[in-house]
Amino acid sequence: MEKNNELNELIYEYYKSRILFGIYRYGEQLKSVPQICSSFRLARNTVQIALNRLEEEGYIKTEKRKAARVIYQGSEELFRENVVRYFALRREGILDIQLSSNLLFSSIWEKGMQNLRLGMQNRNGEADTAGKAAYEPIRLYIDVLNTFHNDLMLGLFWQSMRYISYFYPPRDDRKANYAVEDLLSVEKAKRLKQETDAYYLNIYLGIVDFIETNHETYHLEHESQIPFTWTIYRKRPQMRYTLASTVIREILWEVYPVGSYLPSLPKMAERYQVSLITVRRTLEVLNSLGITKTYMGVGTKVCLESIDMDIMGRSEIRENLRLHGEAMQILALTVHDVTLHTLEAAKKERKEELLQTIRMLRDKNNSILCIDILMDFISSECSLATIREIYGKLRELIAWGYIFSAVIAGTGQTEVHLHEFICQLENALQADNSGVFADLWQSFIEERVNFFYKKFPLWNTSRDAVDEEKR
Repeated sequence: MEKNNELNELIYEYYKSRILFGIYRYGEQLKSVPQICSSFRLARNTVQIALNRLEEEGYIKTEKRKAARVIYQGSEELFRENVVRYFALRREGILDIQLSSNLLFSSIWEKGMQNLRLGMQNRNGEADTAGKAAYEPIRLYIDVLNTFHNDLMLGLFWQSMRYISYFYPPRDDRKANYAVEDLLSVEKAKRLKQETDAYYLNIYLGIVDFIETNHETYHLEHESQIPFTWTIYRKRPQMRYTLASTVIREILWEVYPVGSYLPSLPKMAERYQVSLITVRRTLEVLNSLGITKTYMGVGTKVCLESIDMDIMGRSEIRENLRLHGEAMQILALTVHDVTLHTLEAAKKERKEELLQTIRMLRDKNNSILCIDILMDFISSECSLATIREIYGKLRELIAWGYIFSAVIAGTGQTEVHLHEFICQLENALQADNSGVFADLWQSFIEERVNFFYKKFPLWNTSRDAVDEEKR
C-alpha cells in the first residue's frame, strides 16, 4: 500500500541520511527493530523493509537477534560535504517550513493535545504506549497527530520531517523527554512544546551557521534551491485524479458549462500538458461520476447529473471522499491562522478582487466554489511557499466534495444556504476586518466537516482504521 511505502521511505531516508552525515559511523549499531518501532509508532514489517533496503545498498549489515551494524565507511570530509550539499540546497525551504509550521501546526497541536489528554483520562491516566516516557521529541508529535486518525495529516508531517531530515535529534538525546503524566497538565504540555520547538530551532540555527561557513568550499552558490513538495499518496494513479479535480472545478466555474462539450482529447492533452492516455483515463473517471458523458464520434458532453448512493460502494470513490474529508479536517484546523496571515499581508487590489469574486457566488449556492475561492486566494497570495504548496494540494482534494454534494442532491437534500454567509464575508472584507473574515471561514469549514461525517459516519477515518484492523 502507498501509505506503507511512504513510511518505509521515512525510515530508510532517516537512517541513510544519518549514516551519510556521519551521525552513525562504521561499526556502530542502530537501535533494535523493537526500539525503532516504538520510537516511530510503526509496525515491525514496515521497519524491516526499510532496513533490508539499507542493507542491499551497502549501508548496514543485519544479523538475527542483533541490532543492525553500520558498514558504510566515510571520511570526515565526505560527511561534511554530504551535510552541506543536502542542507545548502534546501536552506530556503527549511526556513519557510519553520515559519509555516507556526500557522499550520499550532492549532493542530492544541486540539491534538486536548484529544490526547481526554484519551488518557478515559483510560484513568494510562497511556496507550509501551512505556512511561518518550525519549525523542518526534514521539510526542506522532502521539498528538495520531489522535486525529487522519492519514493525510500524518503523511504531511512525515514528508516535512523527511525534507528537513537533520531535525531528528541526535541519538540518545534526552533534552526533550516527556513523561505521560506531564501531558495531563496544560501548562506542562505548553512548556514541553516550547522546549521542543526551541530545541529544533537551535538545530536549525546550527545548520545555517554550518552552511554559511562551508558552502563556498563546495561551489554551491549558484545551485538551484530544492523546494518542499507535498505528494498525496493514492491507491490509484495520481495524474488522472489531479486532472479530474481540475476539470471538475472548471465545470463548476462554467469554463465548460452544462450542455457544452469538452475539447478534443489532443487539445485537452495540450492544454493540461498531459499524455493522451491520462486524458482518456480522466474522462473515464468523470463519466463514471455522471459529470460528463462520452458519445462515440461526437465528443464528451458536460452533464453534472446527480449521483446515486450506490456509487459509494466503489473503492476509488471511497478513497477520494476519504481524502476530501481528511483535507477538510486539516483545513478546519488551520484555516483561521492561515487566512488571517494571508489577508493581512495581501495588497489592497487583491483584497478587492477577492471581494468581487465572492460577490459572484450570491446566486450559485455552491459550497465547493465558495471554498475554492479561498483556496485559490491563499495558494497564490500567501507569502510562505510551504503554505502555498499545501493549500494548493488541499484545493485539489476539496474539489472531490462535489461527489458528496451530488449524492446529497440525489437524495433530495441540500447542504447549506450560503447567501447569509457570503453577505457576512463581504461585510468583513469591506470593513477590512481580517479577524472576523478568518472567524467566519473557520466556523463555516467546521460546520461542513461535521455535516460530511454526519452524513457518511462510516467514512470517518478513525472508523476506517478500526475496520481495517478487524479485517
